[in-house]
Amino acid sequence: MPVIFGEPAGTVDAIVRLLKQHGDALRDTYRARYRYDASAADPYAPPVLERPEGLRGNPPDVVYPWEQVFVAAATCAGSDYPMLAAHAGVPLARAELVVEGLFDPRGEFEGLDSLEAPADARHCFLALHLRATLWSAAPRPALETIHARVLARNMVLGALRGIPRTDELVIVPPD
Repeated sequence: MPVIFGEPAGTVDAIVRLLKQHGDALRDTYRARYRYDASAADPYAPPVLERPEGLRGNPPDVVYPWEQVFVAAATCAGSDYPMLAAHAGVPLARAELVVEGLFDPRGEFEGLDSLEAPADARHCFLALHLRATLWSAAPRPALETIHARVLARNMVLGALRGIPRTDELVIVPPD
């Protein structure tokens, strides 16, 4: 059962009560981070999920279905960078992809026990921002091509195409 601002919410009644009680404070950002490091013993690190403040009391070993969306996007798209770089012969020392998602759970419970959710919260996922950081000595155009390919062709990002999305590419010279 989810924990909302420290209080267990195991029923619809409890969830709706907490959504009403905390309102806009529940509109917040999830972050999922994926890292690749070619010099590590295991270059593909597991993703890390950072919950919004109101949901931080949930067990760290439990990833709820709505959170899996962020983890799947970070892992799937993040692992594309080293795969595509290797395929193109582009050196890549490290890669990090952070998927930030603005989330508001009130949309799912709209109308239950007279809960009114903001109109833009209807689908709960309001916006995604993708920040790719690549450590590489490759020319910027080669890395931009990989980044554009990930954004255009990644299967998980494709499944999330209905969510407004922004992105940025940061290139860092390798150590």
